[in-house]
Amino acid sequence: MDSPSKLFGIVWGVLYLLIALSLAIVNYKVGLMNTPFTFLLIWLINYISNQAFSYFQFKRKRLDLAAVDCLIVAATAVLIILFTLPYSIVASVLLIPYAIWTTFATYLAFSIYRLN
Repeated sequence: MDSPSKLFGIVWGVLYLLIALSLAIVNYKVGLMNTPFTFLLIWLINYISNQAFSYFQFKRKRLDLAAVDCLIVAATAVLIILFTLPYSIVASVLLIPYAIWTTFATYLAFSIYRLN
């Protein structure tokens, strides 16, 4: 059986592919620069928060900040789905696994924080 770190790598690889495909669909249909500023801002907040998680969790060892950051990632993932829906149902559906995964990750992050 694969190690958990390999599994996480595979899952994130698939999720990033789905995220990129979703963005590509929206870009093809309407052009990202033709979407409202709020749409792009939510994507930006999601991306920065997603990247910041490892920094908080592993470099700074701040489990509290990592858990809150994870919550921001999950919340913005759900918002992205809702904001993408008017442009493409398919693009929105492609983001559902990301929202589920980040919601589960938020649960894990808060559980780890509580245990420590």
